[in-house]
Amino acid sequence: MNQIQALKDILSDDTLENVLILPHNMPDGDTLGSCIGLYFLVKHFNKRGYIVLNDGIPSNLSFLFDDEVRCLTSKEVEHLDFDVSIAVDSGETKLFEDRLSLFKRGKTRVNIDHHKTNSFFADINIIEVEASSTGEIVAQLFEAYDCPLCKRSAEGLYAAIVTDTGSFKYSNTRPLTFEISKKLMEMGFDFNRLNVEIFQNKSYEKLLLLNRVFETLKLYVDGKCAVIKLSKELIEQLALTEYDTDGIVEFVRDIKGVEVVIFIRHLNGEAHKVSMRSKYDFDVSEVATAFKGGGHMKAAGFKIDEKIEEIEAKIVEAIESKFGL
Repeated sequence: MNQIQALKDILSDDTLENVLILPHNMPDGDTLGSCIGLYFLVKHFNKRGYIVLNDGIPSNLSFLFDDEVRCLTSKEVEHLDFDVSIAVDSGETKLFEDRLSLFKRGKTRVNIDHHKTNSFFADINIIEVEASSTGEIVAQLFEAYDCPLCKRSAEGLYAAIVTDTGSFKYSNTRPLTFEISKKLMEMGFDFNRLNVEIFQNKSYEKLLLLNRVFETLKLYVDGKCAVIKLSKELIEQLALTEYDTDGIVEFVRDIKGVEVVIFIRHLNGEAHKVSMRSKYDFDVSEVATAFKGGGHMKAAGFKIDEKIEEIEAKIVEAIESKFGL
């Protein structure tokens, strides 16, 4: 059966009530905005949606939530039974492993995503790798299900699209992306407020961080590969939160001649998060997959438990190999 129709059939079942909606850990605009869209989509079918997240919400995205649409913790919903559970913008279950037991409690499990490394882990898998974002896929579900948009759902879905396309700069943007965005904008949400909140509210601390992180910049492969690092010591000195580092890798990618950027960030102990971005045709998802991660051709990442210097050496070696060196 068609996966999109299968989800509609389930949501149309009047005997079902509760729907679990799961963004991925360390949430970004795409996963959160898509969850908001899905909240209103299931509401159209007279279902109660529960967005469950144990992580904090990035400060530049908190405006998307209010008393009606909010993120609950696992503890707040542990007493509930879920007829449907939906994983949003997650290529694999480890991206929401702290809530995996909740996901598995859903009688029907759904996976909505656009990552080419998706592992198709659910009963219903709505995966479109050509889509610019998961928000774009959810917007198409509204149309496929004859579900009317409202200001709130349109705002969330637009936020999902505009953040995952880098304000429509990235190559994942396609003509359909603009067509969908036009329809969302026509719903009349506060376009200026959205852009100011998301893109024009950087903290003073984040600007300090940029200066300090740029000091760690190293170039490899004749300037085609840039590596930046954020150590435990620097995080403590600047009193940073996890989300203060969002967007740093994009700044480095803008350097002339750089085709691949690697950002290594300390998490805890020897655990580090590696984020990679690329220009042109370099597929960073292949590198991430080799380190048991995943993502897109031009945006991917993984977590690894090793010393920061060893991580740098291994990734640079992998990058050099792909460049044929």
